[in-house]
Amino acid sequence: MESRTNKVHFKTFKAGKFWLVSGITLAALGGSFTISGVGVHADEINGQPVSAAKDTTPTTDVSTNKVAEATPAQQQAIDDAQKDVDQDNRDIAKNQDDTAKEQANNDDLNNQTANKRDDVNKAQDASDKANDQVNKDQDAVDDATPDGYDNVQNAKDQAETDKNKAQSDADKAQAQQAAADKAAKEAADKAAKAQADKDAAAKAKADAQAKADATKNKADNTPKTSNVHHDPTPAKPGSQLDPTNIDSEADLPTELTEPSGLTDAEKNQDHYGSPDPWYKYTDANDTSAVVKAGTQLTAQQQKELAQYALTLINDFRKQHGLKPVIMSDTVQELGDAVVNLRIKDGTEAGVHSDTGSAELDDAVSRIAGGNQYDVLNGGENLFNTILGASYDTTMLQLKVELLQCITGMAYADGSWNWGHRDNFLQHTYGSQDEADQVYMNFNIQNYAADPVHVLASMTYLFNFWDAKTGTDGTAEKALSNGTYSEYVNHGYDSVETNPAYTQAVNDYNQSLAQVASANKAYTQANYNANSTASASKLAQQTLANAKAQLKTAQANLANAKTKLANAEKALADATAQYGDQLNAYNAAKATLEADQAKAAQLAKDLANAKQTLADNQSAIATSDAKIKSLKDQLAQLQAKLAKDEKTLADAKAAAENNGSDTDNNGNDSNTDPDNNNSGSDDNHNNGSDTDNNSGSDNNGSDNNNSGSDNNGGNSNTDPDNNNSGSNDNHNNGSDTDNNESDNNNSGSNTDNNSDNSNTNQDTNHSRSDNGGSNVNNSGSDTNSNDSDHSFSTNSELTTNDIDDSDIRDNDATTNNLSFVNSRNSSTITPAQVAAKTINQKQLPQTGDQTSNQEISLLGMIGLALSSLGLISISKCKHN
Repeated sequence: MESRTNKVHFKTFKAGKFWLVSGITLAALGGSFTISGVGVHADEINGQPVSAAKDTTPTTDVSTNKVAEATPAQQQAIDDAQKDVDQDNRDIAKNQDDTAKEQANNDDLNNQTANKRDDVNKAQDASDKANDQVNKDQDAVDDATPDGYDNVQNAKDQAETDKNKAQSDADKAQAQQAAADKAAKEAADKAAKAQADKDAAAKAKADAQAKADATKNKADNTPKTSNVHHDPTPAKPGSQLDPTNIDSEADLPTELTEPSGLTDAEKNQDHYGSPDPWYKYTDANDTSAVVKAGTQLTAQQQKELAQYALTLINDFRKQHGLKPVIMSDTVQELGDAVVNLRIKDGTEAGVHSDTGSAELDDAVSRIAGGNQYDVLNGGENLFNTILGASYDTTMLQLKVELLQCITGMAYADGSWNWGHRDNFLQHTYGSQDEADQVYMNFNIQNYAADPVHVLASMTYLFNFWDAKTGTDGTAEKALSNGTYSEYVNHGYDSVETNPAYTQAVNDYNQSLAQVASANKAYTQANYNANSTASASKLAQQTLANAKAQLKTAQANLANAKTKLANAEKALADATAQYGDQLNAYNAAKATLEADQAKAAQLAKDLANAKQTLADNQSAIATSDAKIKSLKDQLAQLQAKLAKDEKTLADAKAAAENNGSDTDNNGNDSNTDPDNNNSGSDDNHNNGSDTDNNSGSDNNGSDNNNSGSDNNGGNSNTDPDNNNSGSNDNHNNGSDTDNNESDNNNSGSNTDNNSDNSNTNQDTNHSRSDNGGSNVNNSGSDTNSNDSDHSFSTNSELTTNDIDDSDIRDNDATTNNLSFVNSRNSSTITPAQVAAKTINQKQLPQTGDQTSNQEISLLGMIGLALSSLGLISISKCKHN
């Protein structure tokens, strides 16, 4: 009988649990659906809009945060705080999205675990069965084995193994003997070659010493200096980037050549010359005469320069198919007449001579045989030089400068319209009549003593004279007296170190180096000969050892072959003796081998299945850790959100206080720093406490209970009390003295039927604009009831935006059948959800809200069922 009673009691308990769980499920669904449907449309409630709770990641719109009384700095602080709040909401939304995704992954992994365990169990079962079959096969093989046959078979197998080893040893010994024989021969050859190299090195050493003695004797008997003639080696022209160096007379060219790589820009340079010379003077081997600074050239030096100029110009004319010009002592007199005229007239350097003067005509008539009209002036080229003005120079340096000057006039005269070049190529007179002969004088005008022309040391004058054709030849004869020959480059002579002596000394030094090298080579050759002889001796000993080892291995192989033959005969005799029994034995053995292979594969499959299960479990552990990390992060983000919201509220309050009436004589200063939305919905009563009896009982915080029914006066002096209607939770009735208040708690705090203290502290934005029911701060401490009736559903019910309709909070997790407001971390019981749903009817209903009333009834039914379950369980517990 007792047993039956226990069974009935147990069934009652189970039934209670069923009703309780069913009620919880329905309450959760109804509550969730009801809360998610609240405030879908913005309805007007007492003149205040109910904000839609759709977007959990609001986009900052600074215009919605404008406060009329705010200074620019305060408005900026409000905007910055709002941005932080918006970012916090976005971060929380992302965290919750990541958590949901990871939870889905975690669920998938957990769902897979059972299948993977089944795979392991199946693989284990198959492996066990295969191993059992192998054991049975082994028993069958043992039963079918003929008596003594295994011993014969094993003896034959061992003999075959021994024979194979002996064969391998013999082959190895044979290879070692062959290698040793080869190494011995190579070592002997190396020893012989090393000995030959040693002998050759000894002879080379002796020869090197004899040669050194001979070269030393030759160096001792060779003169150290001699007279050396340097033949001319005229250098080719360089470029501006790579000039040609001229350091001796032998380098002077006697042909005029266009500079290398001459560009159009260089051809048109000013003053027919290059700032970077094509020919560069160096004094490495200059043996020419020195011209002291401030002195004039001698007549012979002037003639030497004139002859070099004549050579270059006539080569240039030859290149153009023209007759050479003539330079003579008589023509030089014409040049002297030009210089004297310039001195008399004070013609500056660089200024052309007055070739049309009567004095010059008289000079031409006197010098050319009395007929001045037979010889005409054909042009003048000038070149200024500063060489010799302040430092010594040489004739070679002057010739290099003259070479540079004439090259420029011939090939880079574009800036002078090629007039200098045309004078060099002079061959006509009058109206292009061909001249019978062209003459040229080359004179030097010295300006060294002229203080006015201190920058010009000398001026080179090239004057050209044309002899008319058809004359009696008197002028030509006169001007040809003392004709100059052209410059000839003969090179130069110098006293230098005797090349033969230098060569003898070099030969002696080389012979000494050869002696040293020969000594070193002999030392190395002697070492090689000794070492290779030792290596050859060692190789011969190794060869002898290898031959002995081969002989032993071959004997062992012969014995092993004999034993194998005997064992094979014994096996053949046993096979003939047992006959058909061996067929059964071989078949059983084949079956065993096949089943062993199958068992091995199944064992491998089992290991793979176990590894797959372990990998799955490891992935679950990793996912669990990630979910925990995301939840920890969510808590931090929510804490940051609360802090940033407080900063935003403080910023707004500070701005609103700029224009408030601190005496509450008509204006609500809202001095409570933590009272967010305590008396208004986002508008803070617009600075006026018009619905609170002219602010008589507001105490600076828009307390819509006006202190009338709080049994002691709820002045809302707690700076963290954002529950504008019921801070001390003693509101057993309703707040009826809020004449035309903001309706934040104009109905009733339906859950304030017990003295639950301080449950609403630090709850920001506690008021609801949906019917006056403060769902999130109903004043109910869900843990203050009988602890036996408090339990966890182990599920996570999510509420979106169930606090103020103007606040967009998201994804707060509820445990123990309570809904957590992510804005203020307060707890909402299922009863509060139901109350909120019922009180919703007090407000104008939208289409969505009306449809959600049916869903909220589901929550009511759930609460009734859960209550029935709790009563059943309670009765079972106390019976």
